[in-house]
Amino acid sequence: MNHLLYAPYRCRDCKHRFFKFSGPFKLPVAATLGLLAGVGFLVTIYLLSKPDLTIASPHIAHEIKPSRTLILEKAKRGKADDQYAAGLMYMPGGEFPINYKEALKWFDLAAKQGHAGAEFNLGLLYRNGRGVLQDFTAAAQWIEKAAHKGYPEAQYQLGTFYKTGEGIQRDLTQAYVWYNLASAQGYEPGISGRDNVANLMNAAEVLKAQTLSRNFKLTPSNHGEDKTLPKDF
Repeated sequence: MNHLLYAPYRCRDCKHRFFKFSGPFKLPVAATLGLLAGVGFLVTIYLLSKPDLTIASPHIAHEIKPSRTLILEKAKRGKADDQYAAGLMYMPGGEFPINYKEALKWFDLAAKQGHAGAEFNLGLLYRNGRGVLQDFTAAAQWIEKAAHKGYPEAQYQLGTFYKTGEGIQRDLTQAYVWYNLASAQGYEPGISGRDNVANLMNAAEVLKAQTLSRNFKLTPSNHGEDKTLPKDF
């Protein structure tokens, strides 16, 4: 008595009768279950991948763009601090793609107004030949301006110029003076620079350099706090 769901069987040993699912029925049942499982899997994937509209995605580009535009617009008005900030934006770590020529342009404008940070960074660009032909003389001139305003990194770099004679006449006494001034502001490389150059000098030269350091007077600067370029630019 076969029918759709079951088929009758009889044990050969005990003659007991029992029923099992019919063979023809197993295949469509398995196919149906497999189809349902596949549909369920696809639905699950869709629900998991569907974006949650209740959470707003951050529009980073739109958040940064106004600040970039604002800084450049302010820089175009001619204020040295803003021009300096615009130059930093084109350097490594800035918000714009690296463009040394653009950085040079803004640093030059700010440096010509006596901005110490711009003078120093402009000098570094000349020293390294970034955005301009390498020129140690120009580099020393700009860095010396920043050093006289009390910029410790510039004082240290100027000391190195005097020690090596790059861009300026070699003078160990002046090298000691500028290293010493940088170290007095807590700039640690200035300490090692001063000690190293002292080993190349006699006692009278060291005494003279110490006297010059004590009598040093800064060139006033009317600009705000400056920032320096990354060391690896």
